[in-house]
Amino acid sequence: MQNRKITKSAVTNIFRFVSSNKPAPITVEGYNEFIACHYFEFSPLVVDFEAQPQRFAFPVENSNRPLIYTPDFLIRLYGQPSVYMEIKPYAVTLTEKFKHKWELLQKEFSDRGLYLVLVTDRQLMRGQMAENLKLVHRYMTREPHTAEQESILKLISHSPLSVSNLSTQLQLQESMTISYLLNLVAKKLLSFPLYAELNVTIQQDGVTLLSAGEV
Repeated sequence: MQNRKITKSAVTNIFRFVSSNKPAPITVEGYNEFIACHYFEFSPLVVDFEAQPQRFAFPVENSNRPLIYTPDFLIRLYGQPSVYMEIKPYAVTLTEKFKHKWELLQKEFSDRGLYLVLVTDRQLMRGQMAENLKLVHRYMTREPHTAEQESILKLISHSPLSVSNLSTQLQLQESMTISYLLNLVAKKLLSFPLYAELNVTIQQDGVTLLSAGEV
């Protein structure tokens, strides 16, 4: 069936996520879906993702009306089958109504050789991940590296350096150094353990860049 088009609703909050890989913002229904976009954008496993990708119609036993269902996302992965994803509040997944519907959906998708997975708000909001991803997204640009960023990549390729040491060598304020670093993280040229506080570690190919208490 054709893709479902998201429009304004009196009962749904509409969010638009800007991706560096897409010409237009991605429109989603709800804050949890908006947060999920951040995970997809910066995951090294994700090639591409699409919101409200396709409507399905599944037969329902003892009913003349099919179950119409649109997954929240279609996720295309490197070297793995694509995955359809449903985002739900954890409390909703505990209801008998949802469990019955989910059991039916799992069977129908499996019968068609498709993968459907469930992600809850508990998973999305665990630890510091969501806040760190939003922070990285704030520094995302399509602009090429600056000379300072090239210097950062060169310096940390030789030895671990703290933000303070980097700032001193580059003669930059630490806040500016951090902005350059987060932009490089957004471009997937650096990484840090997103589940933890920002002041733990940022790495390039395993090289420690930020140490505890040094941001």
